[in-house]
Amino acid sequence: MTADPPARPLSDLRPGEHVHATITSHQPWGVTAKIQGFEPVGASLDVIRRGGEPGVRQLAQELPAVGSTIELVVGEVRSWHRAPWIWIDLTSPPL
Repeated sequence: MTADPPARPLSDLRPGEHVHATITSHQPWGVTAKIQGFEPVGASLDVIRRGGEPGVRQLAQELPAVGSTIELVVGEVRSWHRAPWIWIDLTSPPL
């Protein structure tokens, strides 16, 4: 069984693109998320690695609740070694 294709083309996932991300878990290093319209794609925001960025620094003070949807920014698009095969490294716009 395969996952449903994303509602938008994956080519829309470019660095700097604003996306709506639903937080799926808290991790010691940050959060994982699902990007609306791109649900088969994995995504995370590493607040340790990106903590020097103003928006991430503010977001890290109080991580959004699991299940909440917030606006984030695509920082980097990476190939991944297992399904979902693409991983999005998210960042936060300045709050």
